[in-house]
Amino acid sequence: MMTEQPNDRLFMTTAIEEMKKSDAPIKVGVAIIVDGQIISSAFRTKGEHAERAAIRLAVERGANLKKAILYATLEPCVDLRPEQQVQCCADLIVSSGIKEVVIGRYDPNPNIYRQGWKRLRDGGVYLRDFHQDLREEIDEINSRFMGFFEKGIGPTGGAKVGHKDKGKFLVQFAEDDDRTMEIAWTVAGINAAYGYASRPVKVAMARFAKTFDEVDDPTAYEFRNSVRIEVGEIGIFKGPEACVLVKPKQIESGQKYGNTDYFVSFDYQVRITKHR
Repeated sequence: MMTEQPNDRLFMTTAIEEMKKSDAPIKVGVAIIVDGQIISSAFRTKGEHAERAAIRLAVERGANLKKAILYATLEPCVDLRPEQQVQCCADLIVSSGIKEVVIGRYDPNPNIYRQGWKRLRDGGVYLRDFHQDLREEIDEINSRFMGFFEKGIGPTGGAKVGHKDKGKFLVQFAEDDDRTMEIAWTVAGINAAYGYASRPVKVAMARFAKTFDEVDDPTAYEFRNSVRIEVGEIGIFKGPEACVLVKPKQIESGQKYGNTDYFVSFDYQVRITKHR
């Protein structure tokens, strides 16, 4: 259990207010506090991360960052590529001397999730979380980003799921139909992934089909617990009430297969088989 600071909630909401100003696809806000006073605040732009901007402003104002607390609505980023030139925000926070960080939301990208927290922890930074209701507010503001990696709403859509340790994705049948089905992916190899299903869901390959329109009755296939699906192929997840057709567009399977990342980017289509 971490110890709260006086005016903790004020500083959290200040970061959220900054977040609302962001025009970036992933909205992030930051506030830096020294001796109980807000020294700087910033939001993410298409050219600069919020943490970097807030630290730069604090330094320009002569703040002693060794006494600072940084409030960030999203877990600070880490470097994902060996050739990355710009220092990641987690390392920047550590090198700047900031000793305490309060995090609003952990990054839902499975390739980043908790990596920023670990980098800060290993750098000697004291870590706390935003209040639960404020985390929910952050999720609502960033709903498109948060849902991109965890949940989609049918009947059609697209998603990108990290699958290094089984990437799960929840499909809601439609805006006006709150029934859902969970599908999952695991690593298979170059330009391929295993579609993985847990009971009562099963998965099949629509062999030779290249478009969703070429699948007439999605239940007319041989279903099992997992199937290998390559980029451009059609897979089918079948549950008690619907089928979810998937078509991978891009797959990266880690350094073993010549990639730097682990993810499946795919389109999907929901076909209802049992109406309410």
